[in-house]
Amino acid sequence: MSHGEHDVLIIGAGVIGLSLAWELSNRGKTVHVIDANLPGREASWAGGGILPDANLQHALDPLDKLRGLSQQLHPIWADRLKIETGIDNHFEVCGGVHVARRTGEAAALAGLLATLPAEGIAVEKLNSQQLRKLEPALDPDQFLAAYYLPNDALLRNPRHLQALVAACEKNGVLITPHCAVTDIPIDLGHIHSVPSPQGSLRAKQICITAGAWSAMLLQQLNIENGIVPIRGQMLLYQAATGTINRVINEGSRYVIPRRDGHILVGSCEEEVGFEKGTTPQMLDQLADFAGQLIPPLNGLEIKQSWSGLRPASFDGMPYLSRITAADNLFIAAGHFRSGLQMSPATAVVMADLMAGDTPAIDISHFSILRNSNTPDTVNF
Repeated sequence: MSHGEHDVLIIGAGVIGLSLAWELSNRGKTVHVIDANLPGREASWAGGGILPDANLQHALDPLDKLRGLSQQLHPIWADRLKIETGIDNHFEVCGGVHVARRTGEAAALAGLLATLPAEGIAVEKLNSQQLRKLEPALDPDQFLAAYYLPNDALLRNPRHLQALVAACEKNGVLITPHCAVTDIPIDLGHIHSVPSPQGSLRAKQICITAGAWSAMLLQQLNIENGIVPIRGQMLLYQAATGTINRVINEGSRYVIPRRDGHILVGSCEEEVGFEKGTTPQMLDQLADFAGQLIPPLNGLEIKQSWSGLRPASFDGMPYLSRITAADNLFIAAGHFRSGLQMSPATAVVMADLMAGDTPAIDISHFSILRNSNTPDTVNF
C-alpha cells in the first residue's frame, strides 16, 4: 500500500509537527503527518497552555529569540485559525502572577525577574494591597514576594490542537493516526521511503517531530542526542467562574484559569522513562499546593487528572536542525516545557530551513551536532 509521494513527511503529530505541517501547507507544500497514536494527544495536549512574555527585539539568547518570535506569532495564528476553522483557541493576554513564600525562593525570584526589564519584558512588584486587588482569592499575608507580568498570555491547548488539525486538513494535509514508525532506512545518504504499518511512505523530505519519542528514532539511526522523557502530572478543578483570572506561578508549579471556571494545577518533573500515568502521592502534593496557594480550592473535588511526557534535552535547548546522515532528513524536537510556546516560531524557521532559505532567526545553536564528538560539533 502506498500513499504516493508528498513533499514532506512529518513523523509526530504534536503541536510542533502540526504547526510545521500547517506552515508548510500554507507555503504550497504537500504534507503527510503520521503519529503513533492520535494527533495532538501526548505532551501538547497534557500541558497548560501558558505563554510567558518574550520580546524578540531585545532578545540576545537564541532561545529567547525563538520565544520572542513566537510571542509575535501567537495572536496572529490564533486569529487565522479561528477564521479558517471556526475554532477559538482562547488565546488571551491575561497576565501572570509570580509569588514566593520562603526567603530563599523570594531571593531567587527577585534575581530572576530583575533581568527581565532589560529584555523588554514588563514586571511590576506587588505589595499586599495590590496583590489582593489583582487576585482576591490569594491570601497576600502568606507571601514574602509577589510580582505581576502583565503580558504573560494563555491559550487552551486542546482547542489549539483541534484548530491546527482542522486547518491542516483544510489545506489538504494528510494526517494518519496509529502509524508508528520504528525504522528510517538511509540509502547512500538519502531516504527514499519509510516503512510503516500503513505501507511504504514516500516524501522528498522527512522531519522528525515526535517529542520524547524522537530519541528512539535517532538512536535507531545511531545519532547521538540528549532527548529524555520527563513526566509531568496535572489535575483539574471546576470552580466558580473568576475564582482567579491570571496564571499564578510559584517556582515550577502553577495554577491556570479557564474562562468556564475550570482550573488546572501542575506540574512536576519526574524522570521515569516512558511511563505515563498519575500517582496518588504526586496528585496529593499538587492538591495541597493548590489549596495553600488559593484557599477557595480547598475541599473541591478533583474532576480529572492526567500526565504527559515532555521532551527534555541535555542542555535545555531544542533540536531544530538538518540531520546530516541523510540529505533530506530534519528534526524539530526537545522543547521540554515550552513546545506550545515556541511552536509557531519553530514552524517558521524549520520551513525556512527545509526550503533552503536563511531562517528568520539564527538556529545554529539548535543543531543536532552539538552533542556529537565529530569534527562538525558546534562549539559554544
